[in-house]
Amino acid sequence: MPDRTRSSPASAQSRGRPATDRSRSFPVDVADRGDSFLVSAELPGLRTQDIDVTVRKNKLQIVAEPATETDGTYRRRERDSGTLRRVIHLPEAVDEKHASASYNDGILWVTLQKRDQPTHVEIQ
Repeated sequence: MPDRTRSSPASAQSRGRPATDRSRSFPVDVADRGDSFLVSAELPGLRTQDIDVTVRKNKLQIVAEPATETDGTYRRRERDSGTLRRVIHLPEAVDEKHASASYNDGILWVTLQKRDQPTHVEIQ
């Protein structure tokens, strides 16, 4: 079985080689609450101003740019840095105007109200 860790950007950095892909992902949960979706994303160590949330139709995009420390020369650097990016495709369209987000203890919470379903009008 091939060793998949050998080709990952993080493992390349830990062996002293530069990582080629600087955009990273993060864990996300999407809960269907009936009339809304609740999305939680693990983004520890960030500030709210480092995180950008965009909603369009049935797509949620989360982008984070962590502040980087550049003081001194690194003798070893294992912690990843760079842009965090995730696009979540939701199973239904949401109401962009009524989306809300909060960030607490390293978890981003995004609540997305589902769009009202079309109402059938009977012809008389």
